Amino acid sequence: MSVLDQSFVVKEASCFDCNLYPSSPKHRQSDLAVMSNEDMLRKQEIDALLSEGMNALSFAEREEQQEVLHGVEKAIAEEDDFIETALKDLEEHLTRMKHGTVYEIAERMDSTYVHARAFRVTFLRGKRYDAKASAKQMLSFFEVKQQLFGNANLAKDITIDDLDENDREALKVGSIQLAGKDTSNRQVVLQLPGLKNFRNIQSELRATYYIIMDAVRSEQTQLKGIVVILYTIGHFKDRSNGAGVFKHNKLALSMPLHNAAIHCCFDNPNQYILIKAGLAAVNAKLRARIKVHFGSHLECQYQLSTYGISRQNLPLMHATNNIDMRYHLAWYHTHTMKSKSDIRKPKNDPHAAASKKSVLVTQPTVNDVLYMGGNKMNSAGNDHLRDLVAEWSETYDSGTNEAKRRVVNEIIDEIHRSEGRFLSQVNGAESVWETVSIEDVRSKITQMFRNRRRKVRVGKIKKAK
Repeated sequence: MSVLDQSFVVKEASCFDCNLYPSSPKHRQSDLAVMSNEDMLRKQEIDALLSEGMNALSFAEREEQQEVLHGVEKAIAEEDDFIETALKDLEEHLTRMKHGTVYEIAERMDSTYVHARAFRVTFLRGKRYDAKASAKQMLSFFEVKQQLFGNANLAKDITIDDLDENDREALKVGSIQLAGKDTSNRQVVLQLPGLKNFRNIQSELRATYYIIMDAVRSEQTQLKGIVVILYTIGHFKDRSNGAGVFKHNKLALSMPLHNAAIHCCFDNPNQYILIKAGLAAVNAKLRARIKVHFGSHLECQYQLSTYGISRQNLPLMHATNNIDMRYHLAWYHTHTMKSKSDIRKPKNDPHAAASKKSVLVTQPTVNDVLYMGGNKMNSAGNDHLRDLVAEWSETYDSGTNEAKRRVVNEIIDEIHRSEGRFLSQVNGAESVWETVSIEDVRSKITQMFRNRRRKVRVGKIKKAK
């Protein structure tokens, strides 16, 4: 009998990754020694909640959730008939549920926005095509959106211009930020509560809404979901004592996004009560994809690495574990400048007015796409680009010239959304790089599709399924 067929009986620290050497009694005893009787009771309550979630699932469901947690689940087969049936079911559920809701207000304001196919598919993907659950989430989404941005903004996408000065400051501090991709190419969302510095909960919630919906723009993120890391170790501990935790939970559950995995990292037993509140708010399947890690920076970072999350996903300096804000601030400045640059761009091509002036860079990031002469680069950014070309190859090869251009633009946007840049090494300067113009990037990606098509033709690589 598989262990997944059995009931989960909690033993000491069974649901926690407590230390770097779990087989060492010395380390285990030192971890538990810092806990008071009250702390131990809280820990046991969390163990019980995690085990309760697993016991509520069948063998097949447990196995499925573990595959999702580790990023090895089967991709969603989005056949046209399948999507159309799901959209029809979604509409039927919404028709039955919407009376007297905020959703109905938004629908009256602009039915085109609310009924948009791509918008609705986002919710279906987030709930793995459970039409009833997707309908409930859409109702919750508009309710939360109304509370955060008012009726005037219900039937439109929220842009940076909709955030006031306090909202932008909450966005800038980096208490929540996009932190690259894990080894399964899923977007990592990092929460650092110790960086919170907001004037009011509303501003923090509005900033969180903005950054999550920015991630949702990526079709790949919609399909693969996100990996959330709640990192409260050392000075990243939540100094607000959980202020707004229930509002944050409500916001998180309303977002049209699949939470593939959630990792809670902490070194202070006092955080148990906040983790318990979060666990109590989620269903059994999501609870099965939550991992709790207790220990030092090194210990928790090691445990994260066993789930495909590199230390490079954490913007922490190696020697001190202090925050490195460069990448988040680059993301922030890119987005705060976006509205101004969008005004200058022709509406028929959002990339046409991209600046041709190159910028010198001395320290590429893990998400950058690097060009160095004719040499093949194996950075994470280059691997991401190759994966995107493979993913889009069939659509590109069968499309019109305009369709091909849209595919190339989508790939460029996806690299930018993952905080990557296209950089070329400056001749004669080993450690200096410069940004590549959009026109040259388009040309390089187009050539990648041609090269791939040629390799498929001669049998060097298999055609994408």
